[in-house]
Amino acid sequence: MRRLITIAVVVLLLLVAAAIATYARYQSFSPCDWMEQDLVERSGQPRLVAQASIRAIFLMRGIVDPSLDQCLVEWWRLRRNGFETGS
Repeated sequence: MRRLITIAVVVLLLLVAAAIATYARYQSFSPCDWMEQDLVERSGQPRLVAQASIRAIFLMRGIVDPSLDQCLVEWWRLRRNGFETGS
């Protein structure tokens, strides 16, 4: 039982550390904001162009109003593909 509590505390501490690191990096917990910020930084595009690119990516997939989980999946996909907006 003691070992289970220790594992739970360690996992909780790791989750808190990851949340703090994410917020420190992006100043947001929204993956939609992460995607926009990363695209602006990596591509050098103006923010408005990056927003339009992201919107176009979702529209090509038939998503008009992306949810947080859809943004998270797309952010992962863009990071994997090196933020090439044509993916």
